[in-house]
Amino acid sequence: MTIKRRLFISNILMTIAPFVISVVTMWGGLFLLNYLSGGELEIVSRGGAGARFSALTDSDLQAVLLTIGVILFFATIVVVTNRLLTKFVFRKIMQPLEMLMEGVGHISEGDLDFRITHADKDEFKGICEAFNNMAQRLKVADEVVHKNEQNRKELFASISHDLRSPLTSIKAFSEGLIDGVAVTPEAQQEYLHIIKQKSEEVNAMISQLFLYSKMDMGSYPTNAEVLDIGQEIEEFAAVSDEDYRARGLAIKIVGTTSKVNINADPLQLRSIFTNILDNSAKYKNKDEATAKITCLAENGYARIIFEDNGTGVGEEALPKLFEAFYRTDPARNNPEQGSGLGLAIAKKALERMGGSIAAENVACGGLRMIIKIPIIGAEVEL
Repeated sequence: MTIKRRLFISNILMTIAPFVISVVTMWGGLFLLNYLSGGELEIVSRGGAGARFSALTDSDLQAVLLTIGVILFFATIVVVTNRLLTKFVFRKIMQPLEMLMEGVGHISEGDLDFRITHADKDEFKGICEAFNNMAQRLKVADEVVHKNEQNRKELFASISHDLRSPLTSIKAFSEGLIDGVAVTPEAQQEYLHIIKQKSEEVNAMISQLFLYSKMDMGSYPTNAEVLDIGQEIEEFAAVSDEDYRARGLAIKIVGTTSKVNINADPLQLRSIFTNILDNSAKYKNKDEATAKITCLAENGYARIIFEDNGTGVGEEALPKLFEAFYRTDPARNNPEQGSGLGLAIAKKALERMGGSIAAENVACGGLRMIIKIPIIGAEVEL
């Protein structure tokens, strides 16, 4: 039963009840008077000119009539008051309900900025505040959905763009072999070498995309171990030094901490270091560039700094470097130099370790990557 119907029935009952009480009271009064007069109370008509009560004195009759009048007067007051109070209560209930219905209508039509204003401090105040909180959460969720959808569209567009270049090369050189353009064994070997190289680029790109997708879904396995971060950096630099020197990048360890343990997956940690140094090697603006590595213990974190002497990036691009396929900066806009997922994967891997990564330009030129990973047993300062 609706509130409106309940109030209507209550109003009807409160309206009829006073009249029923009045009639019962009147007849009860007459019965009492008849009993007090010894059963001699009767009504005698006088030719239609009026009526009188035998065995009753004038004062008794006046008392009865006065009693009935008083009852009817108070009954009328009760009815009027009841009507006014019911209307007042009903209005206090209906106004918030109508506002809530209006709000639901706005939300269902997609207007997530609509809010209810209810100034009265009654039972509906909490409901209206809960409605506004719900609308705010729906707006935030809707923005996240739209952002994810936009990211998904950009992801597909970037994948198509990045795959097109190596696939076009593979197709062109394959057709060259089929059509007999490469007639000498040397030319054929060169064509095959290019096809193999472009195939490896596509394979690496797909592997990076698969890894990023698995991390994004939170389903990529992590085999965390207790690692001495200083030792890990030194071992990584020793193993990788020759390869990066061949690419024109010298690795220098400026300073590392000793016996500072972190909880991390060693494979993912080295992948993070590789992604950072690969960018330094790809985007260097000189034949021989340098990447310095520093590791400090600071405020409960192992703070690892990679600093190169390359071109750096625009200030507006710094916070976007860790977005998938971001290449807005002209110096980093060549899809043949990478998948565009390296730093995005590094960020997700560090977040899974409870750490973070940020980028900043070096004053004298170059880019600085700052990694923070919690130290085991240390009290972290946020």
